[in-house]
Amino acid sequence: MSQNITAILLAVYNPNTDWLAELLASLNAQTQPGLRLYVRDDASTTVTLPQLEALLRRQITAFPYVLSRNDRNLGSNATFSGLVRDCGEDCRYVAFCDQDDVWLPDKLKNSLWLLEHSPLSPTLVCTDVRVIDARGRVIAPDMEHHRRRHVFLRGEGLAGTLFFRNFVIGCTVVAERARVLRCLPFPEGVVHDHYLAFRAACEGALDYLPEPQLLYRVYGGNQTGVMTHVRTRQDYYRERIAAFARRVELFAPYAPGLPELPDIRAWCAARERNYRRERGSFGELFRLRRLNPSTTLFELLALRMPRPLFRLAVWAVQRRLL
Repeated sequence: MSQNITAILLAVYNPNTDWLAELLASLNAQTQPGLRLYVRDDASTTVTLPQLEALLRRQITAFPYVLSRNDRNLGSNATFSGLVRDCGEDCRYVAFCDQDDVWLPDKLKNSLWLLEHSPLSPTLVCTDVRVIDARGRVIAPDMEHHRRRHVFLRGEGLAGTLFFRNFVIGCTVVAERARVLRCLPFPEGVVHDHYLAFRAACEGALDYLPEPQLLYRVYGGNQTGVMTHVRTRQDYYRERIAAFARRVELFAPYAPGLPELPDIRAWCAARERNYRRERGSFGELFRLRRLNPSTTLFELLALRMPRPLFRLAVWAVQRRLL
């Protein structure tokens, strides 16, 4: 039995059916042979399984597809975990897919070429994207123009960086299925693509294609930012300080010998104490600023501001003014 099938993994939840139809048409137009599409609906309430089946039947004609449905809403991490397990044993590679994007025709062909021929022998590859709005209009030529601090990296030794930020765009990821299976289940508390990128970086090198390979749609329902849910200092603590500390403890067992890990944990503790305004915490956090200078500076200043000024500082970050 051939083991060169590439499985496209598509998690669906309450999709905009026009956008989903556009995505499926772009998948059907891929120039890479040997594809199979796995679609798992996460108990949608706005579309039925027969409706999804009819849409797939119309749009996917170039390769087989498999449609399934969760008995209840599980969230994206559990749904993608199920999709990885759904793949047949003849699937060598998996490619993650979002329901509202549009793939360019050579997306999979170029990604697989990089995975197989990159001199880095990468454990995972991703690509840049062209950013479009809800109407399909291009609003940024690539992700680095859309998100000011988004910088792609390649090579080995990236696990330390991935503790702090994820530069891997999940809907562009391609990797060997056997490698992804070892990472299951995707845990709650961190987005699956961030977790997968970290695990892959612990095992080897990452690589990326700088040329956009898909149209990445941003709109009110999916736009995210550094402080999207932050309004108060308590929000900031929950979303930024406590969430990061949980991520560190989630990632740490997979990188026990990482040289940066003791300092990362010390930075977590200093952030906690600084938030609580404990004596000596300012100097302690300042001494560890090299780990994340911009976040450290923001917390040293903004968390000591009066409430109106703190809100203004958050607003400035959200508007990319800081």
